[in-house]
Amino acid sequence: MKKWIRYILIVFGLIVLYLSTSTKTMQKISDVRNDNDAWWGSHFPYEGDLVGMSYLYFEKSFHKPKEKRYTKADCNKDSINLVVWGDSYAQYMADSSFCVANYQYGRRYFSTLKYDIDSTKRNIMIIEITERLVREYLSNTDMFNHVVREDGKVAIDNIPSPNVQYAAIKLPDVNNLFNEHINQNLEYNLFNYNFINPIRSSKAWMNYKLFHRASGNVVIANNSDRLFLKETTQRKGLTGYATPLADKEVTDIVGALNEIDNHYKQAGFDEVYLSLIPNAVTIYQPMGYNMLIPRIQTHHALQMKCIDVYSVFKQKPDGMYWQGDTHWSNEGANRWLKLVNGTITRP
Repeated sequence: MKKWIRYILIVFGLIVLYLSTSTKTMQKISDVRNDNDAWWGSHFPYEGDLVGMSYLYFEKSFHKPKEKRYTKADCNKDSINLVVWGDSYAQYMADSSFCVANYQYGRRYFSTLKYDIDSTKRNIMIIEITERLVREYLSNTDMFNHVVREDGKVAIDNIPSPNVQYAAIKLPDVNNLFNEHINQNLEYNLFNYNFINPIRSSKAWMNYKLFHRASGNVVIANNSDRLFLKETTQRKGLTGYATPLADKEVTDIVGALNEIDNHYKQAGFDEVYLSLIPNAVTIYQPMGYNMLIPRIQTHHALQMKCIDVYSVFKQKPDGMYWQGDTHWSNEGANRWLKLVNGTITRP
């Protein structure tokens, strides 16, 4: 009997691993389960992703409005072809929010962006990336494999910078074997079900009310008015806002950015911009900050132009981020759109 149970568990584990690895299968599963009230469904945390991760649904002060409101751009839209390679911060912005004739968007880690170059217009690329991913993603030029011209043309004479390290032997990419989000997918398929939520909510209530702690990968701000993603508050690892940051690492990131700038200008872009979106903890609880964003943006060797969100948010931080979500608020998003439109329409 034990032998059969062992075999059943092995087969079950392999099936779950396969489902969690396949991007297409996970999309089909999430389409059926997300925001479904059935016992096997999964509540989509429209109250805020951090609220959902910590099960603090009962604390209304952390909730955010469900509706995203982006201001429509009131400007000349005839002359610019804009390509944005970004993440969830810019994912749901429509082309009507930008002062552009054409708008193309691709989400990092989720898809390949095949962009078009329009020779009759100014071709502009914006690389938008949240701060917690900067040290990993911009340590190399891997985006060359995921942001490519639709017509297949590539940049020529793209000489590697001495600041960027290249392996002598190309090793197999583990990401080709497993989904980039395998851990989250496994948790979703094994544990994220509505019938388990009462247990988790009870635990979250006790942690919050008795010990003033948040459950899961979430921490409460020092002044208790908002939630932070735990990995951004840590003082170790690449995602932590206070992790020690050596000058050499900053120089290497700048070297990779110069490679990227050169590559896409040779591919047909007139301008390439970097837009680093600060972690919420960087803005609201900056004690010990390693100054990653300003050290990159003000580096003497950086050739790529920057859309400086950090300085603007620091000047007026109130309301820039939702209190129970990792993302910027409607006001923060519209502040970014104003910066972008002001930059790309500048003569």
